Amino acid sequence: MLTKLESALFWCILYLGTAVIFWNSLDYFLPNTMHMFLFERMELTMQDWWKYTLYAHVIGGLTCLIASLLQYSKLLLKRAPKIHKYLGHIYALSILTLVFPTGVALSFVAKGGTSGTVGFLFLSVATLVTLLLGMIAIFKRNIKSHQAWITRSFALITTAITFRSLQLMIAQTDISPETNYQLSLWLSIAINLSLAEYYLYKQNNRNHKSKQK
Repeated sequence: MLTKLESALFWCILYLGTAVIFWNSLDYFLPNTMHMFLFERMELTMQDWWKYTLYAHVIGGLTCLIASLLQYSKLLLKRAPKIHKYLGHIYALSILTLVFPTGVALSFVAKGGTSGTVGFLFLSVATLVTLLLGMIAIFKRNIKSHQAWITRSFALITTAITFRSLQLMIAQTDISPETNYQLSLWLSIAINLSLAEYYLYKQNNRNHKSKQK
């Protein structure tokens, strides 16, 4: 029962977080609107390369989030494996062509100084590496390894949700906005990767016990 409740709560948070991010991201693209982040980086909005790179990053990130959430549907995997496969292709292409290259480019002008730059570089590279290892595993027909690496990749992609949630919570303290940004970034990476490893550990234990019965 506890495991089912944990799972239900986990997915509710992810779907809700994705919906909130999607809704807030509309301000980047709707006419006569400007996202709050653009106000914060007004000096960069005059540079076309930064603006269009940011838009591409937002589109790629949203595509990854939506595609990855649907991939974890057991019903979809069982009844429509081809759709699961296509979603996997969309997820991978989004990271390879949008999320990774734009993430690297944007990291060099990220908020939070050197800590912010290193954090976003690490996040971009780690997302790419875990994806590639997951792709190599599936090409070798190693389903277990594929699932493990894609779970880690998924955890890194969903730091977008954790990062914004932490920013809102830490903002209620006396910590400065810049320190808040740095803490939220690194904590979101640490928390999400820890949760991924916890999930994989419990899954391995469950599979081991099933084999023993």
